[in-house]
Amino acid sequence: MKKLGPMAGWLALTTGFIALFFYIVLPDLKSVSTSLTAICLINGIFFFITEGSNLRQNLSSRSALYGANTLVLTAIFLGILIFLNLLTFRHKHRFDFTEGGYFTLAPQTKKFISNLPREVKLTAFFQTDSAEKIAFANLIAGYLEETNKIKLKYVDPDKNPSVTKQYGVTTYGTVALESGAKETKIQNTTEENITNALLKVTRDEQKVIYFLEGHGESNIRSTENEGYSTAKKNLEQDGFVVKPLLLLQSGEIPKDASVLVIPGPKKPFQDEEKEIIDNYLNSGGSVFMLVDPKSSSRMEAFLKKWGIELGEDIVIDPMSKLFGGDFAAPVVDQYTVHEITSDFVLATIFPIIRSVRGIPVAGITTTELLKTGANSWAESDFDSGTVQYDESKDVKGPVSVAVIATKILEAEENSAIPENLEAAKNNKPTLKATLLVVGDSDFSNNRYTNFSGNGDFFLNTISWLAEEENLISIRPKERKNTPIQMTQPWGYTIFIMGVIVFPGLIATIGIRTWWRRRRL
Repeated sequence: MKKLGPMAGWLALTTGFIALFFYIVLPDLKSVSTSLTAICLINGIFFFITEGSNLRQNLSSRSALYGANTLVLTAIFLGILIFLNLLTFRHKHRFDFTEGGYFTLAPQTKKFISNLPREVKLTAFFQTDSAEKIAFANLIAGYLEETNKIKLKYVDPDKNPSVTKQYGVTTYGTVALESGAKETKIQNTTEENITNALLKVTRDEQKVIYFLEGHGESNIRSTENEGYSTAKKNLEQDGFVVKPLLLLQSGEIPKDASVLVIPGPKKPFQDEEKEIIDNYLNSGGSVFMLVDPKSSSRMEAFLKKWGIELGEDIVIDPMSKLFGGDFAAPVVDQYTVHEITSDFVLATIFPIIRSVRGIPVAGITTTELLKTGANSWAESDFDSGTVQYDESKDVKGPVSVAVIATKILEAEENSAIPENLEAAKNNKPTLKATLLVVGDSDFSNNRYTNFSGNGDFFLNTISWLAEEENLISIRPKERKNTPIQMTQPWGYTIFIMGVIVFPGLIATIGIRTWWRRRRL
């Protein structure tokens, strides 16, 4: 009996662990786990009956008390770990310690993702445990935290050739997106590409942005420094359709125009063109005009009718030197509270800009959106070659350089249904004419659009004019490539310290401690 008691104890312990394994891993095999549990209980009872006196004697010993204390402390430690694990599981938060916040989604992405209009299915074709899959999983985790409308599924092309063929995928790392009747595929899974693909499959209509031509404006097809090809590409990535427009040829602004952009005209407008633009505004259109200093567009009188006055000057800001710029390139880092500049923290740099002010006009509301710093001024005598503030002629800062003019227009009443005429009068839709003028066009050309917040301000403005408020925010930035340039002496030093000195020091301390204890 004395030999059978310990054997029963070990058998009870072994069968108990096996029963627990079957219960957790293979819950369908209930009969096996139940049988093993019964065997565990029988052997456990037999063990306690035969070895009860020895157990009481051993448990009252000093070593047993120490062991009990250790067991209690271990249980407390494990309990704390389990509690922390449950806490982190229920309250997820990701930390990004990369220099440029590479794994943190841009505000624009978060804003758009949190307002997805419908569910999107993502099918990601990656090899199992590949480096590309891990990088994609880290990035897409940020999207999944912001919304529950993205359904993600991973497919290994090598293990699921039929599914891969069904989607027409031929390259590892391809992600297929489906939403409603729309679908698209991307291969380079950056934040910018993923967000653009989500835009493409969830937007039912693409709004059209027209860029005016024929007056020396910056060309959206030009890749030169003064061109607007980068702005065009960025707008298309935001889901807009971008087209050129020659008014003298078309004779009208197309019906599908959401925004008309006039980027830096250098030649005069014809009266017919001014009338077309005025009619477009009065029918509820939106115009974004960028007028450089010394411009010969002759739009001054037209703009005054809309409550905007262009200054015959350039803005000087001595504080721009602190930003490494030119005193004639003012930096705007404080913005009027508006949807365009909501949560906007980036400075906007304008290379040579004129003042733009709002003036009172009946029926028109103006908002001075951008103003330069308090140390700036609007210099009227800029042809002399030297600039100096003259209180009698110059305008002391802050100087307004961008103005929004808004005019509320009444829509035509719906008289087609006489019985609903009174309801139509009470609930008439209202149209709004919006004209936004900035005293510079260079800030958003190919040379300067990637400077600080220039590109974001330009895109935010068009998104607001096109009534796409969910696109107004800060765009994702490209990942910085910052390799460590190490000289050969530094390489040798790190190798010697890391491979020889520190391991040797630890080994020496360990051998010395062992030798001292051996002699005790």
